Amino acid sequence: MTFEVENITGREPLVDYPWRSEVDRLLNWLLDKDSHIQAFCFDLIMSSAYIDATSGIEKSIEQCNKINGKYNSHLGFINLCSPCYTNSEKWSYQKAVKPQSGALGKLSSEVILRFIEKLYPQLTEVIAVGGTEAADAVLKHKTGMVILAEVKSAPLLTYPFLFTAPESCLKGDHEKLVITNSQLRACDSAIFLHGLGPVNLGKVGGDLWPFKPLVNFLIDKDNMPTIQKCIDEWLSAREAYSNKDRQNKMYYLANASGSPPKIAKDRDGWPKKESISDSKTSAGMDRTDDIKKGIYQSLKIGTHLKDEPSIKTAIISNLPAYRHGKEYVNPFIDMLWGLDEDIMELSGQKAILSDNLRRAFDFIITLEEPILRDIKL
Repeated sequence: MTFEVENITGREPLVDYPWRSEVDRLLNWLLDKDSHIQAFCFDLIMSSAYIDATSGIEKSIEQCNKINGKYNSHLGFINLCSPCYTNSEKWSYQKAVKPQSGALGKLSSEVILRFIEKLYPQLTEVIAVGGTEAADAVLKHKTGMVILAEVKSAPLLTYPFLFTAPESCLKGDHEKLVITNSQLRACDSAIFLHGLGPVNLGKVGGDLWPFKPLVNFLIDKDNMPTIQKCIDEWLSAREAYSNKDRQNKMYYLANASGSPPKIAKDRDGWPKKESISDSKTSAGMDRTDDIKKGIYQSLKIGTHLKDEPSIKTAIISNLPAYRHGKEYVNPFIDMLWGLDEDIMELSGQKAILSDNLRRAFDFIITLEEPILRDIKL
């Protein structure tokens, strides 16, 4: 079976989204920033992409009486109301909203590919493929190397959105609003930075909402003290997620936090069979099914490219597998494989020349802690 790289067709990441220009503005600002700040901003952009890709959000917004300031309603991407939890230590269940799974995978894949394309200057071209092709993406390196990649990405934190709904739309604490789409578009809005509070994003119907006002906030140097506090919260969530530290308040705001503690059911009426977020939402490439598929796809691509040393394989994500890397990724980092047909006699021993061996995957390209071996990005 042959594998013709030149026959793979695709597109520039996010080329079909009108808000790509706003992502690029942010990425230009991020060029000289630390990797954890880049990863934090990926989560903010993904939260914006989630709400942009979710239809009929007005049907899911709920009144919340625990928000500081002028906002009175909440919409989130985990089943926990963050303002209630962070401001009042109350476990308020509110069903998460998300795009359909197909749209979700496409969004997260294209966003991380755009991040990598812009933040890693040694890459001369990044092509998003998707569909039924053998690879999700094709990366071209300035050395002439071509990298075929499987993409698996997901945010560590998702940030909810707040609204100032008209009084006539309010029905009671954590009751759904009765609001039309046109009414919602006239509402003031904010993104809720966990533990810090709302960042005003203007009217829902504003130009390139919520991306443009969010990027304006992030790149304004006067806001850096506030942003730094939010980054510190993100780092705390990363540590809590990695170590499964349920004593850290940020643990339950991160993805894949499972069910809340017993007090949520006993005191606050949390539904018995509901979690905050399950393992399907694991951060980065940490979902075990994604790791297995990513490594398998790299091996599969490698079997078709065995005689093409300038073509490499990679897994791309925003974050490494913090929880499952040791068990599922590390055993394959230094693994080499070969074929029976390449076994030969050398000094009385059966052996395979190193030139006839390939890695399970050549690289894991992430914003944090990538495995790049001898290349620079």
